[in-house]
Amino acid sequence: MRLMEINEEAINQIVLAKVDEHIQSLKLEEDIYFMDSRQLEKYLSLSWPTISKIFLADPEFPTLKKGKCYMFHKKDLDCYMDRYYEELKNNGKDILKFRRKG
Repeated sequence: MRLMEINEEAINQIVLAKVDEHIQSLKLEEDIYFMDSRQLEKYLSLSWPTISKIFLADPEFPTLKKGKCYMFHKKDLDCYMDRYYEELKNNGKDILKFRRKG
């Protein structure tokens, strides 16, 4: 049987490096002002077809066009999603069936 030595200092350094890396990635997300469609997909954890079907048809959804591409203002998007969530929560909680009245 082999015994394995664990170097606690090395493990602590690895963990601290990973924590710092994660904190830096969070800071970068806070600094985002506009998002493109791929960033929006990741941010909302939804596919582009779902975003198109549910949100782009809503005139209140905060979009900007840059040629053929969409851009999304993060703070406006956060406000919209907070309102959308409250409406969804009070009306069946199914994102694929819910349609905003407006």
